[in-house]
Amino acid sequence: MQLNPKSPWDEPKIVQFLETSAFPIRLAFLDKANEPLICSLWYQYENGVLWCASHKNSFLVSRLKNNKKIGFEVSTNDYPYKGVRGKAEVELSMLNTESTLSTLIAKYLGSGNAQLSSWLLSRADDEYVIKITPKTVNSWDFSHRMKK
Repeated sequence: MQLNPKSPWDEPKIVQFLETSAFPIRLAFLDKANEPLICSLWYQYENGVLWCASHKNSFLVSRLKNNKKIGFEVSTNDYPYKGVRGKAEVELSMLNTESTLSTLIAKYLGSGNAQLSSWLLSRADDEYVIKITPKTVNSWDFSHRMKK
């Protein structure tokens, strides 16, 4: 991953934020008319890669099959605003979907909402794992000017 030299955070701080953040990732991609769209997904960061999942019939998956380049952002929703954004390449796979879904469910639902967890896992055979490999990354942190 190439870090923007103007990034206020170094790579270890970016990795820590991505590993510990429970905010969804926002993916920017192009629709059929080459207009930008944004989609929020659950993600897991591991060893330089962001992992997500989406149903095989989702609009997102259909677009990612045609264009493997995306923009992404993981950021706080409340002030002080801070986060990580960048450009990445995507790989789609139908391997290890149940494991990926289980990891995402544990991160975002924990032991709560057993009904949703069961429903999501019941669809594992119809899910794609989305492997997002960041190419360029930048962070921002407005903490110094936005005191709580």
